[in-house]
Amino acid sequence: MQVLLINGHEVWPKSQGRLNQTLFEFAQSFFESRNHTLALSQVRLPYKLEEEVNKFLQADLIIYFTPVYWMDIPASFKHYLDRVYSGGRGKIYLHDGRQDGGQYGTAGLLQAKYSLVTTWNAPSEALNNPNAYLFGDKSVDDVFFHFHSAQKFIGLTKAPTFTLHDVTKNPTIDLYLQQFENHLLQILDY
Repeated sequence: MQVLLINGHEVWPKSQGRLNQTLFEFAQSFFESRNHTLALSQVRLPYKLEEEVNKFLQADLIIYFTPVYWMDIPASFKHYLDRVYSGGRGKIYLHDGRQDGGQYGTAGLLQAKYSLVTTWNAPSEALNNPNAYLFGDKSVDDVFFHFHSAQKFIGLTKAPTFTLHDVTKNPTIDLYLQQFENHLLQILDY
């Protein structure tokens, strides 16, 4: 299996990205130990657009790693995705789907699956909780509906999302890595 790992962390003075990098490196070791072919991208590093498009074209599984900044992915990660997806027109997707009499969003060409890995400062009880002030009964996938819609637009199939909460104030790295390994095992069978 060809696996593409994308680390979308944007370095800030208060957030150096060590947790996302740790998860990214753990996934790299996990897949290498199982003899999968890997492609790696770190959006904060320089990249060549055509090479990034080709990574998507060759992938059977794409894992997006991102911290949650203001209820979304970092700006540099969004910029990367905008450039790669737009640069892949005709390869990643044909058009918006309506040109062939179909519905909007149905002309994606990719046939891989993907998983979103998020790290939040928000505690887990801030989501999936009808009494929560900000998100109420919304799940992580509800908050990231726009992200999932973009992946569906290019033809990807959603595998389960992995999320960690309260990572700034109460980090438990060893537990995170155990949970993440279980997630990786789960998406291999998905």
